[in-house]
Amino acid sequence: MGVGEAIQSARKKAGLTQEQLAAKVYVTRQAVSRWETGESEPGIDMRKLLASVLDAPIRELLDLPDAPACQCCGTPFDIPNMPFGTNADGTENPDYCGWCYQNGEFTSGGLDEIIERNVPYLMQATGYSAEEAVSFMGAVLPTLKRWSTVENGNVAANLKKSAFYVCPSCGNIIWSTGEAAVTCCGNVLNPLEAKKNAGILDAAVEVADGCQRVSVAHPMSKQDSLLFIASVGDDLVRIKRLYPEQEARAEFPLQGPSKVYAYGASCGLVEL
Repeated sequence: MGVGEAIQSARKKAGLTQEQLAAKVYVTRQAVSRWETGESEPGIDMRKLLASVLDAPIRELLDLPDAPACQCCGTPFDIPNMPFGTNADGTENPDYCGWCYQNGEFTSGGLDEIIERNVPYLMQATGYSAEEAVSFMGAVLPTLKRWSTVENGNVAANLKKSAFYVCPSCGNIIWSTGEAAVTCCGNVLNPLEAKKNAGILDAAVEVADGCQRVSVAHPMSKQDSLLFIASVGDDLVRIKRLYPEQEARAEFPLQGPSKVYAYGASCGLVEL
């Protein structure tokens, strides 16, 4: 089943019209129609949002090949020269590839390491950008055998307990629905502690035309810039990644009562 057929099937199963689905994922009805007919395809992040909204398995919307794949890195076993992993007694392990599993042990310590290692190969094979490749692997890998059984100790999490993490090495932004064990680039990350905006940032948060608009008067220089602006609601979190020399602005579809945060290396995490 192709992506378009999968979206249409999941939409109908959810009892939604094209217009209703479009409203939930903030696109036009025509965009949904084009996806379903195969005229165009949604991006990786949109497919993840569709899977969440339609309560559908993300793998169905990613149009993954039917061939068996390594249950650690997701690489299909039918690619040329793909080796099987080996058990401690030297026998082949049919679940894992030789790059991930050798002599009964995994060759990598965590999910972030696997993603970082495999992103260049996925980019080469698919033409994805680095951001798309990271997003794709971030969606697929947690469904695989090695990672689906990993418990993070996050019990009864909800969005009101949201936590943000930032890697000091690569600037990766990580969000969780509560306390979690987070690492990136070999760094053990602690959750950012938010502080009230008592004159730290010159910011404005406005609601108009069904949108929440956030603007911060900030130099956004290469030496000092904000990394992201985020809006945390009761059932939805949105993060706007920022870069030096661009305006510190974000616009989020209105999602009910929410808290807005901005983060920069010099100011920390600030609740606006």
